[in-house]
Amino acid sequence: MGSLIFVGLGLYNEYGISLRGLEKAKKAQKVYVELYTNPMPALSLENLEKLIGKPVVELKREDVEEKPEKSILEDAKKMDVVFLVPGDPMIATTHISLRLEAQKAGIETEVLNGVSIYSAAPSTIGLQIYKFGKTVTIPFPTSTYKPQTPYDVIKENMERGLHTLVLLDVDVEKKRWMTIREGLEYLLKIEAERREEVVTSKKLVIGLGGIGSPNPMVKGDSVERLVKYEFNVFPQTLIFPGKLHFMEVETLKVFAGVPEEVLQSHEHG
Repeated sequence: MGSLIFVGLGLYNEYGISLRGLEKAKKAQKVYVELYTNPMPALSLENLEKLIGKPVVELKREDVEEKPEKSILEDAKKMDVVFLVPGDPMIATTHISLRLEAQKAGIETEVLNGVSIYSAAPSTIGLQIYKFGKTVTIPFPTSTYKPQTPYDVIKENMERGLHTLVLLDVDVEKKRWMTIREGLEYLLKIEAERREEVVTSKKLVIGLGGIGSPNPMVKGDSVERLVKYEFNVFPQTLIFPGKLHFMEVETLKVFAGVPEEVLQSHEHG
């Protein structure tokens, strides 16, 4: 019986893999990777293969979700297999299901964690991670699919004084990332309909682009100003702060460049 080892790649490129993860990949008899949960903007499969010293087989969503027994699990029954995953391996429910299937099939599994946006985004701007509420994703809207869940989650967290991490959608097939501007415009349209003062033009929001890269972009301001700000690195993320500790106020000034008047308005809003 072989094994299946899930290894996190981090957020930006192939150099986000841990030394332990790299060692496991070098020793494995077969290495797979998936890039559909997060098409890492600067990942080079060619460089990754050079680092590991062997070919890396890319799996599509259907390979992992619909027929893993015909690829990765089939191999893991008879050899040591490493599965490289963007971010942290167990953040996506897809990978949890795959690990459960492997365990049920008698395959030994192991998880080597990687850097996740859930920890990296708060760390970058100095917000306290235990003060975050539920996370939500803004999807690319269609003519029939424009859910208001992102607005509801921000409202619920705000009422509890909690910060909200808002992830922005990715269209893997079109290699398209939702921008901060598109995300804010999505929320502003809901605000215009509902008028519950959750995402108003004066509301404090933080935009983050390219977290995990050598030169991430971080900017905090009012919604009306941030929607005009040019973020040119991906992927992009939003944070709506809740009730702020005095140290968080200071970190947002220093690390996110939030203007004093916007922080004052937030604290007294």
